[in-house]
Amino acid sequence: MFKYIKNKTNGNIILIYHSSFDQKDTERDKFIHNVTPNNVITQINFLKDYYNIVPIDDIFSKNCGENNMAITFDDGYENLFTTIVPELVKMKIHSTIFLIGNSFDKKIFWREKIIYLISNKYLFSEFKSLYSNKFKYPIILDSFYRDSKSYKFNSMNLDNCMDEFLTKKNISLNTNLLSDKSKLVDNEYVNYGNHTLNHYVLSTLSYEQQLNEIESNQKFLDSLNLNLSQVFAFPFGGFPDFNQNTILALTQLGINKVLLNNNLINQNTMKQLANSNVNYLERLTTSNNKYLFYYRMFKHIINI
Repeated sequence: MFKYIKNKTNGNIILIYHSSFDQKDTERDKFIHNVTPNNVITQINFLKDYYNIVPIDDIFSKNCGENNMAITFDDGYENLFTTIVPELVKMKIHSTIFLIGNSFDKKIFWREKIIYLISNKYLFSEFKSLYSNKFKYPIILDSFYRDSKSYKFNSMNLDNCMDEFLTKKNISLNTNLLSDKSKLVDNEYVNYGNHTLNHYVLSTLSYEQQLNEIESNQKFLDSLNLNLSQVFAFPFGGFPDFNQNTILALTQLGINKVLLNNNLINQNTMKQLANSNVNYLERLTTSNNKYLFYYRMFKHIINI
């Protein structure tokens, strides 16, 4: 089987990782996609025998060909910069980290606020009353985390309401995302990309709000004076997570290369978003479970 795969045209694969805590935590990992440092490196070492690892921007090239792989990390978790990224640099492996700009302005990622409220049911009950009275929309504890990623909530309104509630309660939270710019790795093997200013569900925002989310984060990235990717990564990355206003905003800003996250390998060349000149490629989520990881890889590679 291994010989067959090596001699097969396998398309192009773009891996997506998020956090990389060393220790497993069942409660934490219900909400955060975590792959331990050892597993990240093991997975990449396995796949580099079947794919050429290249920068993400190269895969968008019309001359890229197939059997290439790019490594991407979303959100900019602090643990990446103490474990994974330095190791990949030593291995001379390219990676791209898609940053959320407001985390460097000491703003807590709104998804972390949701996790905090869910984990403290007595507080959630109070917040539920505040939000429901303000926006006339009921929220349910058991589905709140999942629902918050959908069209049901305007992400910005939800985030602002949580800030109002936590401030009123005098509650200060910590973030797992990197907030110190000096810890960003400056190296030829590391690129940084646009993941919006706050990682909101773009399709829940107005055109002006979406334009600001993307443009403000690009200005932040430009100010870093680091290696930047020209590729934009949609927050969440499904087709319902953006709309025509998103495409208009991207076009206005001259962005024509984007990533989706529908757990697919790119068997063909780039595709275009409907009614636009914006090219897109898909990403594939890995797993911290090694058996599930190998199953997913072989399933996609041999087209089961």
